[in-house]
Amino acid sequence: MVTHSSPSRPERTCVGCRQVAPRDQLVRLVRESAPGGAAPRVRPDPTGSAAGRGAWLHPDTSCLDLALRRGGFARSFRGAVDTGPLARELESPDFTRTWNR
Repeated sequence: MVTHSSPSRPERTCVGCRQVAPRDQLVRLVRESAPGGAAPRVRPDPTGSAAGRGAWLHPDTSCLDLALRRGGFARSFRGAVDTGPLARELESPDFTRTWNR
């Protein structure tokens, strides 16, 4: 018989550093359609409940840089995505307040 001393917490893999971490330490990102046939846009999902395919990232610029350099977003979203405004959104005070619930 297996006993656990603490309840298990969901874990996800960061698309930047590729380390596994508890879900509450990562930010969920989702892709949303872009008008006119442009590449889908990546945006943060601070509530973690938006519909669609998601990717997880540590709220750290070094992990964001790694994900951009290594193609982590294209791999996670299974295709090209627009990550242009993502860094600004993750660093904004509004997002930081929301994420640090």
